[in-house]
Amino acid sequence: MMDRKKLLHEIRRLKPELERKFGVKRIGFFEDYIDLTHTENCEVNILVEFEFPLGWKFFELKEWLQYKLQMRIDICTPRSLKPALKEEIIQQTHFA
Repeated sequence: MMDRKKLLHEIRRLKPELERKFGVKRIGFFEDYIDLTHTENCEVNILVEFEFPLGWKFFELKEWLQYKLQMRIDICTPRSLKPALKEEIIQQTHFA
């Protein structure tokens, strides 16, 4: 189990490689991730913005992040968020 502070640290540590490999412009996680209820069966919600479209490589990014963070993740982009929730989720996201 990883707390918010450690998760943010790990994402920051990985960000240069994410930029090179996947064109990640901005990455963070948002508040469905709660320390006290997080178990190994939970997913961390990752929000990511790209410099360019990834296509199928998006799924490679998800697998790569799960391997590096050693936890299950759900990954989305700002465009995939429901319009009614988009601003609230972006404001609650802990960006690296």
